[in-house]
Amino acid sequence: MGHKYSLNNKRLTKKQVQELIESEGKLHEDFTQLFEETYSTGHKNQPLVYKLPNDRFLFVFDPKGYNIPGKGDIFTKEYFLKYVQWTQRVRENIANNRANSVSHWRYYSKHKIEIVNKIDDLINELGEKLQITHAQLDFSYMSLDVVSKKAEAYEIDKILTDLYDNLVAYVGEIIMHRKNGQWTINSNSSIEKYPYISAGVNGVLMPINVVWQELTDMKPIDLRKETANEIRRFSLNQR
Repeated sequence: MGHKYSLNNKRLTKKQVQELIESEGKLHEDFTQLFEETYSTGHKNQPLVYKLPNDRFLFVFDPKGYNIPGKGDIFTKEYFLKYVQWTQRVRENIANNRANSVSHWRYYSKHKIEIVNKIDDLINELGEKLQITHAQLDFSYMSLDVVSKKAEAYEIDKILTDLYDNLVAYVGEIIMHRKNGQWTINSNSSIEKYPYISAGVNGVLMPINVVWQELTDMKPIDLRKETANEIRRFSLNQR
């Protein structure tokens, strides 16, 4: 787990962890079991999770592990539960062969490659469901800040099932306008055809990658940043 999101400034030592467990920790068996992993070598990683007073959780690295055995970090309940949900979602995606951007999008997409024929309708629906005015959806980078904030409040599970295509359509239109591109369907694969923006000399920009990155990350949704990154990568490759 990311130490920078913990409540403690420095990672807790083994001694500090043990003192905390003895004074106020209660083993959370379900979460402890959730984070147990068995590697291909047969080695088991078995961290421990303790519930603490005042809506906090203590994450203890495997006491028999190789790196930082027995050390730990304290997290707020809000952050820790979000991390639990993220972990479950990642494992579910891997187990169901949707760990990459295209496979993930195809699983949730309502329209698949027909998305390119429904761009206007999808963007209108995006505005309606997220309560964003037509004037705000002006295809600017700033508009992506509005969409990101509204999407974050809409709940990730609902975004995945309701608005995945809509976000891909809107991000794609912004990319297309900025790079003078056009919607194209990948035809190299008979199994996983997908839409992308073609521009420049054999250039490929992937709005699916942008949306997937933001919907599968734990950090707050930031479509503006990731869209800019995608355009920047494209520009560097075109030099």
